[in-house]
Amino acid sequence: MRSMIETNLDNVAQQSAFRHIYPGTKLLLALGSLILCLISPSPVVPLISGIVLSLVLIVPGRISPILYGELLLGPAIFAMMSVIVLLFMLGGGDVIWRFNPVPWINLTITTGSLREGILVLCRVFGCSISMFFIALTTPMTDLFNGMKRIGIPIELIDLMMIIYRYIFIICAQAVEIWQAQVMRLGYSRPWEAVRSFSMLCGMLFISSWNAGEDLVRAMDCRCYNGVFPSLDLAEPIQMWSLVPVILYLAGLSGILLVMTTGVVIVP
Repeated sequence: MRSMIETNLDNVAQQSAFRHIYPGTKLLLALGSLILCLISPSPVVPLISGIVLSLVLIVPGRISPILYGELLLGPAIFAMMSVIVLLFMLGGGDVIWRFNPVPWINLTITTGSLREGILVLCRVFGCSISMFFIALTTPMTDLFNGMKRIGIPIELIDLMMIIYRYIFIICAQAVEIWQAQVMRLGYSRPWEAVRSFSMLCGMLFISSWNAGEDLVRAMDCRCYNGVFPSLDLAEPIQMWSLVPVILYLAGLSGILLVMTTGVVIVP
């Protein structure tokens, strides 16, 4: 299984079939779906949103199903752990399952807690896929340039660019150090594992500090004036991509309205 260090999501976004679509259109689709999933009182809307966006990413977006499944694995495990806790914490409705291992512990699952657990699970599913849609179709350079166009302070954007770049550099260094320690049996015994891990953290701290100083010196040598220049090749707004997004969000909003009010609009 490939790790996220070996598979940079920004590289996936660069190779996506939606790479050259106007970033605002993709953000409208993802953020609109995210908001509708959050406010939906029913699991139907998050499920529809998650399934539709997943099919869009895999089929026309040409995202590897294996990579996509690996990405969803993390949120799925976290959501399942949270839902299991919610099943025993929430109440309401009839009792479905009860367990009393000792007299002072009463573990109960009710219809109300099951309903809320399913809703939370579906919301996590829909919202996670909405965020992955942005990550897998929009490179970070497009996002940074979009932030500049809407007036976010340039200092904040430059700081985010530096942090984003060095995340992968530090992760690659961590993998190299860990592999070297494993080859030298650094994790063969519990005490050796603790010692090796502490050395790894210390080396990463020193390496990060030195990398920061090297970056400052390199910026000074290149007459840094407070702004990182970047090439902004803004894609124009394409109606052929904007219209389906608007129709999709309108349809999803209609489903949400029907699920909320219970009113069926008959033409």
